Amino acid sequence: MKKKRLLVVLTVVLLLSTVAGAGMQNSFASTPSASADDGIKIVSFSTDKDVYTAREEMKIFLLVYSPEDISDVLIKVSGVESRKGVYYVSYSSKQNLTAGENNITFAKKLPSCSRCAGISQGTYVIVASVTYDDEVVTATHSIAITSKSDQIITVDIGVEEAKRLIDSEDLIVLDVRIEEDYDSAHISGALSIPLSELSNRTEELNTSTKIVVYSANGSNSTIACDILIKNGSKRVYNVLGGINAWNESGYAVVPTSIPEEPGFEAAFAIAALLVVACWVRRKKVLHK
Repeated sequence: MKKKRLLVVLTVVLLLSTVAGAGMQNSFASTPSASADDGIKIVSFSTDKDVYTAREEMKIFLLVYSPEDISDVLIKVSGVESRKGVYYVSYSSKQNLTAGENNITFAKKLPSCSRCAGISQGTYVIVASVTYDDEVVTATHSIAITSKSDQIITVDIGVEEAKRLIDSEDLIVLDVRIEEDYDSAHISGALSIPLSELSNRTEELNTSTKIVVYSANGSNSTIACDILIKNGSKRVYNVLGGINAWNESGYAVVPTSIPEEPGFEAAFAIAALLVVACWVRRKKVLHK
């Protein structure tokens, strides 16, 4: 009789720990969800290339979703700001949107990298905004401008753009923090290669695939991007602020130690119950 009671107690403890563990996983991996929004959304915002040479033409693509046919929607795109405050990418148009996805495409010629133009080699941000009545939605996209043709440099991006890229494109997300930090919490799907090992492991990465790199605060990922480019990578994005900025924005992270397979804990608990039930039933039969 005491053995039976002990088995029941152990089973209850197992079930409680399983439920608690599942609750902890959901709490850790979930991201604050916004209320359902059926309004206008910027689905994607991109350009035909990542890195441009001075005076090159750039094509810009904006995909806007509208829940219904809407008239007089103001669409603005501006960016590549010079040191003198001049925006070399500037677009403004009132358009009628149809229900569903709407494509807006246009081209702009980039300035020369010169003191007169106020443009130097580096990353430049382009901002898109869609306004209807009191509703405004925005998105950012970053490009790099170089002074020499066929030169590859890092493109710096904010976490909002990083999140959009990760959710919508087939790319590599690279975490260059130490293994312990990665195991504690990382962006889902990220590959772990610590910065100290990166130079010897670049062959593990597809050099033609876009690589989004992050560290703790963005400093080590800057170094990692230089290593990747020196070893042949052609499309490298550095996440400004790293995972610290990612966390501050409320985006989800996951730990390595918790299984991501849904229902694992419940299946384990049910299996344990079945084993206990079979054992108790067998004892009853033997004592008859």
